[in-house]
Amino acid sequence: MKEKQEYDITQSAMLADMTTCLNLYRLSTPGIYVCVHPQVQLSENIRITPSLIAQVNAGPHKQCQTGEETGDYDRFLGPPNFIFDVFRKDQKDLYESRKSLFEQSGVIEYVAWFTLEQKPIWNRLTEGRYEVIEEDEKNIIKSSALPGLWLPVDAMVQRDMFLMLAGLQRGLSRREHHEFMDTVWKKKP
Repeated sequence: MKEKQEYDITQSAMLADMTTCLNLYRLSTPGIYVCVHPQVQLSENIRITPSLIAQVNAGPHKQCQTGEETGDYDRFLGPPNFIFDVFRKDQKDLYESRKSLFEQSGVIEYVAWFTLEQKPIWNRLTEGRYEVIEEDEKNIIKSSALPGLWLPVDAMVQRDMFLMLAGLQRGLSRREHHEFMDTVWKKKP
């Protein structure tokens, strides 16, 4: 299975916003890959191109292999930790098929954004099944796949980059992010 998705302007704008947030997270979290439109090989015959991925590159949370490890720089092998996809309103079937595929493959968090919707669909793998995660009382969704990735839902809806980045900076300053970084990068004796 191989597919390529075309984007309209609103999808492209949301993808740019999320890429900015995930790239800031990457810059604050050495050992994380963030890629736009990467090829991901989930099994021998399933290769897919998500909008955006983030994957842990080392330590106990690592899930997929990179080109540096395999010598194949065309794709990632295995499920990334986090996938973000943007869809038009008429692409519910594509979302459902990807959701099922990512759930079966072990992607920890799969976030879908439909243009003209008022919030993301944030799926988190819990005991082998996706569970939709809602924002907390402060209207923030906190990632478990990428500890410290905090995204204010209202800011995402309004495309308010200042508030999105403020929420992210707050999450990056928390103990859970520092403890996560300790699992990715350890000083060698």
